[in-house]
Amino acid sequence: MVIASRPPDRSDGAEIVELRALAVLAAAAVAVGAVCGSASAITGWAQPEYTATPAPHITGLGQACTDAIILVLDHDGVAAIQASAIQPGDEVLTHETTGDTLATSYKLTGAALGASSDTDWVASAQFILPARSYSVEGVGPSDITFHVQGEAAAVRANDAGTYTASIVLTVTW
Repeated sequence: MVIASRPPDRSDGAEIVELRALAVLAAAAVAVGAVCGSASAITGWAQPEYTATPAPHITGLGQACTDAIILVLDHDGVAAIQASAIQPGDEVLTHETTGDTLATSYKLTGAALGASSDTDWVASAQFILPARSYSVEGVGPSDITFHVQGEAAAVRANDAGTYTASIVLTVTW
């Protein structure tokens, strides 16, 4: 997936990264991409775009498909990362035409996150809560690993096709 860059839409010292997760049942893959704008301070995402394509594909009831992508954050001191969705429901992996959904979970990990690094999967609704924040310690660049997981229903077959979700990661300092 190729996503065009967009400028930051905030003037308060925040760098915004939009992550898109794509899960496909049957014969496709889960992909995650990111778009970042430029910032005038030294804190910001190091690259304008991030993409990945994982396997295995979801082929059965209750099966999960996961992926992880490393986002590089340049920073010259403590910063904070917070996840959000542009519109309600954007954080859930949703079928492109039928609206069917996968149980969606996320986590952020990395040494620079210290104690705020996730050890377990966080349900999509909790991942984007305003109270949930990740503290980035030290001086970068720092590797922040973004993980996404989509899980098929355990009692029924999900619709085959492409499932997408969108998460915005905002860095403040």
